[in-house]
Amino acid sequence: MRNDIYNRNSGDPNFIEGQLEMDDTLEMFKQQIESCLFTPKTSVMGHTDFGASLDEYVWSFRTSASALKAVISRQIQTYCSMSKGYPFSVDVQFFHGTIRDIAQIDIIIDAENKFSVIVA
Repeated sequence: MRNDIYNRNSGDPNFIEGQLEMDDTLEMFKQQIESCLFTPKTSVMGHTDFGASLDEYVWSFRTSASALKAVISRQIQTYCSMSKGYPFSVDVQFFHGTIRDIAQIDIIIDAENKFSVIVA
């Protein structure tokens, strides 16, 4: 059985008050994905390629949805150990915003569990 530290904050819609650890492998995989998505590149000593640096892609004029999808998929395959136990897919769409573009990233795990990330 695997255990991990529960690190969701109170602003997360899936936050559970008083929980200190988790043993649900699907939740651990989601937590690993979140770490990859929200960590800026070069911020982890010894692993300068870890992190998707999503803001860079949304601000770039030369980024396509397929390029961002490839970056995210590579991050998950490389840095999320739980990816070997769960099939996943990534879909990215860009929308025009008023100040800058908005990216919607959908990650589907095991064809049933979906979560979305909006980068604006």
